[in-house]
Amino acid sequence: MCRICTEPVADLLDLTEFNCHCCPDVVAIPPELVNLRVLWCYNCPQLVFIPDTLVNLVRLDCTLCPLLASIPSTLVNLTRLGCSRCPLLASIPDALVRLIKLDCHGCPLVASIPGTLVQLDNLSCSACPLLVSIPPTLVRLAILDCAHCPLITSIPSTLVHLDAVYCGFCPLLTSVPNHAVELFCYGCPWLPQNHAAFPAHLPSLLRLQRWFRHGKKQVFKRVVRTRAFIEFIYDPAQIGGKAVKRQLEAELGAMRPEKMQKTD
Repeated sequence: MCRICTEPVADLLDLTEFNCHCCPDVVAIPPELVNLRVLWCYNCPQLVFIPDTLVNLVRLDCTLCPLLASIPSTLVNLTRLGCSRCPLLASIPDALVRLIKLDCHGCPLVASIPGTLVQLDNLSCSACPLLVSIPPTLVRLAILDCAHCPLITSIPSTLVHLDAVYCGFCPLLTSVPNHAVELFCYGCPWLPQNHAAFPAHLPSLLRLQRWFRHGKKQVFKRVVRTRAFIEFIYDPAQIGGKAVKRQLEAELGAMRPEKMQKTD
C-alpha cells in the first residue's frame, strides 16, 4: 500500500513528487495534490483516474495501468509522458504541446499521434495496431520507434533530425527517410533496403493495389504478365500480402503459361 492509501490527504498537500507505483489498492490520485510536478503511478492495477487538477505536472508515468482510459488535456505543462501498455487508453491529448518525450507503445486503441506535439524529440509508439501515420509536423524528432504498427505506410521525409528509426515488422511500410544514422527495418518487405527489386516493381504494385481497392480483378493480366514480377511477389522474403498472393495464385492458375513473357 502507498501513502495515498494509508495517510490523510491533508498530510500530502505539499508534495511535489509522489511515487505510488505497483500499489494494488490505489484507485485514484487525490485531486488536492495540485503541487505535484512528478508522479509515478505505473503498474497500479486498480487506478482509473488521473485528476485534471494536477496542472503543474511536468512528468507522468502511468504505464501498465489496465483500467486507465484517459490522460487529462489540462496537463499542459507535461514534458515527459509514459502511458504505454494501457489497453483502454484511446487517445493522446493534442493540448500537451510541451511534450518532449512520449511513450505510448502497446496501446491497442491509440489510432493517432497529435500533430500539435511539435516539441517531441523522442516518440515510442510501437505495437499500436490502429496507428496509421506519423505526423509530418514532428520535425524535431530524433528517435522514433514505430515497430509492429501494421497500418503505417510511410515515415514523413520532413523528419529531418531523425537519428534512429525503429520500424521493424511494419508490413505496409514503403518509405523511410534515408538520413537516419540508425535504421532498424527488419520485417518490412516492401522497403528498398530489404528488397533490391522493389523500385523496379513499385509502379506495378501501386496499380495492383489500386485495382484491388476497386475490385477490378479482371485487370490482373495487365500487371501480372512477366515472370520477374511473379517471382518478386512470391519471394520468400516477402512476409505480407498473403491474401493477395492467394488471389494471385488463383488468377495465375487460370492464365496460359505460354502468354507470360519471360524476362531472363
